[in-house]
Amino acid sequence: MTNTARIGVFLCKCGEKIEPWVDLNLLKNIITKDTKAVHCEIMPFSCLKPGVENIIRAITEKGINRIIIAGCESRLMLKKMETMLQPQQIHKDQIIIINLRGHVAAVSEQSPEFKAKKAGKLIKAALADMDVLTPSNRTLAEIEGPVMIVGGGIASFTAAHELVQKKRDCFLSVEYSDADTIIRNIHKYFPGERHHYKRLSKIIKETVASPHVKFLPAGELTGLAGVTGDYNLKFNEKNQVVEYKTSAIIACMDADLAPPLPGFGYNGKTVMYQPEMEELIWQEGHPEGQIVFWVNDFEAGYPKFAKLSIQSAWSMAKYLCEYTKKSRFTILYNQQIPLPLSAAERKISQKLGILWIPYDPSVYPTLQDNYISFCGVHDHVEQEVSWDLVVLSPKREIGTETAKKAQILGLLHQENNFLSGHHARVRPDMVGREETYLAGSARFPCNLHEALTQGKNAATKTNTMMEKAEAKMLYVPRMVCIVDVSRCVGCGQCQELCDCGGIGVMDEGGGLPRMVDPMICMGGGTCAAACPYNALTLQNNTTAQREARVASLAKQLTPDEIMVFACNWGGLPAADNAANKGLKYDPRAYILDVPCVGQIDISVLARAFLEGSSGVILVGCVPEECHHSFGLDHAWSRINFIKKLLTLCGFDRRRIALAHADLNKPEEFIITIESFIREVSSLEAIAKNPLNQGKLVSMYQLAAFNSRIRYLLSASLRRAWEKSYRGDQRHGLNYDQDFADALNEEFLQTRILQLLQTEKRAFNAAELTDSLHEDGEKIGERLYEMAFEGMLTRSIKNQTVHYMAN
Repeated sequence: MTNTARIGVFLCKCGEKIEPWVDLNLLKNIITKDTKAVHCEIMPFSCLKPGVENIIRAITEKGINRIIIAGCESRLMLKKMETMLQPQQIHKDQIIIINLRGHVAAVSEQSPEFKAKKAGKLIKAALADMDVLTPSNRTLAEIEGPVMIVGGGIASFTAAHELVQKKRDCFLSVEYSDADTIIRNIHKYFPGERHHYKRLSKIIKETVASPHVKFLPAGELTGLAGVTGDYNLKFNEKNQVVEYKTSAIIACMDADLAPPLPGFGYNGKTVMYQPEMEELIWQEGHPEGQIVFWVNDFEAGYPKFAKLSIQSAWSMAKYLCEYTKKSRFTILYNQQIPLPLSAAERKISQKLGILWIPYDPSVYPTLQDNYISFCGVHDHVEQEVSWDLVVLSPKREIGTETAKKAQILGLLHQENNFLSGHHARVRPDMVGREETYLAGSARFPCNLHEALTQGKNAATKTNTMMEKAEAKMLYVPRMVCIVDVSRCVGCGQCQELCDCGGIGVMDEGGGLPRMVDPMICMGGGTCAAACPYNALTLQNNTTAQREARVASLAKQLTPDEIMVFACNWGGLPAADNAANKGLKYDPRAYILDVPCVGQIDISVLARAFLEGSSGVILVGCVPEECHHSFGLDHAWSRINFIKKLLTLCGFDRRRIALAHADLNKPEEFIITIESFIREVSSLEAIAKNPLNQGKLVSMYQLAAFNSRIRYLLSASLRRAWEKSYRGDQRHGLNYDQDFADALNEEFLQTRILQLLQTEKRAFNAAELTDSLHEDGEKIGERLYEMAFEGMLTRSIKNQTVHYMAN
């Protein structure tokens, strides 16, 4: 595909929903004058067959390779147009849909001529975007070779068993391969699961006997590099590093079970936890006496695991009842736990004489010598049950070794102490596959049956992916991040911020540079916007494209008009729904859609002001419902950064703001937009003179190219696993003051360099101070103490000398 842009613009009448309200002939004249458009056409319906045929004919006759359709909602049109134009090699990233009906025609009472001019501004901005697009080629994913099953969890065997059934070769990294040994130790991770042992033993033996399985010697996983189809895993085997090449990875890991926290009388003998009860059965047979299973998960602080504990208690009690008549079993449980028994199991429980006793959770049960006292549910009277042996619920957690493996595999999510982290909620076509396929109770605590099923499902997905690759039907998603290795310094900020697990470490250059697995990356883009060195780029949706779009729009806006970035999941659908409901709002708002407000680089925001925008607002998802994890949070930090720069320039910081919108509440979206327009309209317009232009240039240069400030900003962003910002500094005054000091220093340096470059003459300290002080900037008076008493960096001093010498 040629990178030379040939852009076609198609204006849709949309029946009578656009044409009577927008002067399309005037709009066509506006677009035709823009040299970036090689074709502009008005049509009744662009989405119906005749309209699509017209678009295809224009593509063929004029060599069009980028499409702008000004019609209705992109949420309705984009996927349809992408599907219909794909045979013409026009893909999603080469199509921009502008909601002419919903964002221009239907939302105000302005004249058709006014609306045509407004639409022209939006389309010309889209033309600028498409003009700098460098479309990526559609490439096939190559995935062949053995599959690595790593982690050592019990799901490893069902995963391997499923693969060998399909005659897939695989490496199996487990501590034991003997079925009897595995069965003997499985209660350490899954107590009360003896009814699965026979089936599991059969699966293990069949897997071990398969010629398609190669067992790895016991070794510690120490490294992972590569991408889907070409992984390189390193193991420490007998103090030697051994490498294995593999095409795909399945991680099977189980959570550890530990004794309960203090406060429940645990002593490991007469008061034990469930795995110890299983071990007692293995070693000594069936215990006798009054045995009480106390399901104490609520009291121990992990109520979401109570269901698993009560299932294990029921299974163990039922098993023991079938083998001994000399014991009596009671299951004592918090009233809030639903009983896991079916009608048939209730009958079995009654027949076996197992006593189920719920207790009132408002009174904490107390373990006494030979008795447990608790509060009755119905009469609230204290009751007691005697015991000879008490069995408590286990504490479920990820062990140290499991956490190490998960971190190497890029699976460590600390937000809930297990590996089932929060991930982006995006369109299916934005996902090549999931992150490394994960199975087992380390993903999230589950019973043995569920863990085994997860292993089988992970293998099924892996096999399906490989079959598609073999059939030349598996394509790499086009909108993914790529790394410029020549710029990457290996700081790791992108890897920490990535919420899809798609960024890893290259196996070259000392292991520092990062690389992106295109089959895992979901195109969230907030990691690319955070890169301090501009080494990470979101293909087909680059910062360069967005800068070109905002620059074009900002140059066309009047001082009382504002720019609105609306995310595809919150702000944009709220705006669309406002039009669908016939709601009106201020026409001075110009809406630009973005997949996520967290994608917007600070350079884009600075560029908007540099090119003349009076106000910018970002409207994202409802907090805590961001489709790309913490895009809204990241946008807040970037907006706060721009606010500080505006203040340093002597401009009002209220010119930029962050908001959120619920797509089901378009009325609130309108309130948000009109409130911000009133705010900006109340401010005096930024005078367009050389002085102010110089300040805005400095602001843009700092935002776009200053790696120190970009790094500090990136380091402060919320990570995918963090409930609050790093070290709780997000709300810390000291942190904000330190960041402001660094920003002041770097901005001063940028302004001095700009002044030297502009004037092309030597300055002494007094002249520089006077010049900056006359600008009305707050940094002028600090010049002596900062620039000429050692606070400027050596590099800036050297550049200053250079310019003075010239």
